[in-house]
Amino acid sequence: MFFTIVTTLLFLFICVNLFYLKRTEEKDFYRYSTLIDKKKNLESTNTAVSKRFKELEDSLQETFVVYELARDISPLVDKTKLLEVFLNKLKLFSKTKEIGFFDYPKEFWLSYELNTDSPRYLCVGSFSKKLKEYLPLFLYQLNLCLERNSLYYKLQEMSIYDSLTQAYNRRYLIERLNEEFERAKKFVFNLSFLMIDIDFFKNINDTYGHIVGDVVLRKIASIIKECIREIDFVGRFGGEEFSVILPETSKKDAIVVGKRIVKKISSAKIKAFDEVIKTTVSVGVASYPENSSYLDMIMEIADRALYKSKELGRNRVSWF
Repeated sequence: MFFTIVTTLLFLFICVNLFYLKRTEEKDFYRYSTLIDKKKNLESTNTAVSKRFKELEDSLQETFVVYELARDISPLVDKTKLLEVFLNKLKLFSKTKEIGFFDYPKEFWLSYELNTDSPRYLCVGSFSKKLKEYLPLFLYQLNLCLERNSLYYKLQEMSIYDSLTQAYNRRYLIERLNEEFERAKKFVFNLSFLMIDIDFFKNINDTYGHIVGDVVLRKIASIIKECIREIDFVGRFGGEEFSVILPETSKKDAIVVGKRIVKKISSAKIKAFDEVIKTTVSVGVASYPENSSYLDMIMEIADRALYKSKELGRNRVSWF
């Protein structure tokens, strides 16, 4: 009886242990499976994170490359210098010399059109993978700078030229006169100044209208430019008045220039739409240092000489 009880208890003990052992194995297997799944998830997440990190790293590198190029070329106003710096940066970046700017597409090279008239194309003879990837970004930045430079020069021209006659405007002409006067004093040069006024211009406007008058003004400015040197300056002083700065020119030579202007304008037939206009000009001459050592006095003397020409009958040159 005792043996039976002991055997039964032992059997029950073994069964209970086996049951708990099985439950433990199942729990361990479940934990192990969970850990395996977590490991796989972590590996997958790590791969995704690494991939994203690489993408961000490449994007950041791309941003820095474009930023460095923009930093180097954006301050440059001179187009020649801008293109030179851009080309040198591109050659250094790609480690190839088969890159250049040309007015026409280069045979057997890939050509990219630029936002400028000359040079018109960036041509590339050989591509590295790196250059092929970044070139569109570089070109975009270059074209932005070229557009900005073009606007800068247009604004500069608008600020110094009279819009109607394309002669210098009064503000810019006075600036240049001051500069040339200081240079003449420093290097002991002669300097002459002409004041030119179109005779009876009001009658032209009253008879033919302001549109015809504008044509006459443009033509007079053009004729004056034809009568002077490249180093001289002609500007519209106001209304129908023009002024000419003649650097390194004595009064005697300035009078010759004035007479040449008077003669050419008086013999010109100005075609304005259906009208043919003939007109004349009066000219006053003043010179440094022959008339004065002060710039404001030279301008005053030239103006007085102009009115002297008008009092003497117009279509002539006068001086003091």
